[in-house]
Amino acid sequence: MSKRKTARLMKLHNALSDHARLHVKDAAELLDVSEMTVRRDIQENPKEFGFFGGYIMPAGNRFSLTPYDLQSEEEKNAAEKRQACKHCLPHINPGETVFVDCGTTLVHLVDMLPADIELTLVCFALNVLDRAIRKPKLKVVLIGGVYQPATASFAELKADSMFEELAISTAFLSAAGLDQKIGATCVDFHEAHQKRAAMAKSSKQILVVDKSKLGQVQPARFGKLSEFDLVISEDGILDFGTTA
Repeated sequence: MSKRKTARLMKLHNALSDHARLHVKDAAELLDVSEMTVRRDIQENPKEFGFFGGYIMPAGNRFSLTPYDLQSEEEKNAAEKRQACKHCLPHINPGETVFVDCGTTLVHLVDMLPADIELTLVCFALNVLDRAIRKPKLKVVLIGGVYQPATASFAELKADSMFEELAISTAFLSAAGLDQKIGATCVDFHEAHQKRAAMAKSSKQILVVDKSKLGQVQPARFGKLSEFDLVISEDGILDFGTTA
């Protein structure tokens, strides 16, 4: 291990001793390195550090272990995900209630929301929640349940119970795969259930995917192409012609 990395880890240890937890952005500023470097340091030292909802904590903390897969996915096609989310902004109006799905795509949409916009934002993922609570004008509704480490999200104990009370203007959905015949798919079945519940309670459904997801198929299908009002990628609105 290089002397610079050793010094970074020691400085991070000391910071966590003082504050118990530290957001990855603050850690990057403290250490004068990129967030990617901080994440790499954490991932290479799982016995000392862990992630939880964008925060770094000591590995001994029982809330510290957000899975590696979610963290590593954040850097994949990040520019394309941001561009796709940029195309979503015209479809959000002040005063609305919007649903923001889990994963690593739509966190960029929350980041892009103007600081002064007044919305009710519904989510069920920790990384989305972490971004949303930083926007002072957002009223945030977290759909709770049993914590699912694979996606850092929650699965409801009782089907559709919290969605039953909601009237959602627009649901922004993400997918791990999008096939023209099969439709939109994701990895986890509990995640698919939450997506379908949000779609059922929303007036408009917008699927947001970067183009690397096109033609991919994952185990859990949550919607046919015809069930989405719009499909948006980094190139803007996609036209599939006749949908399945």
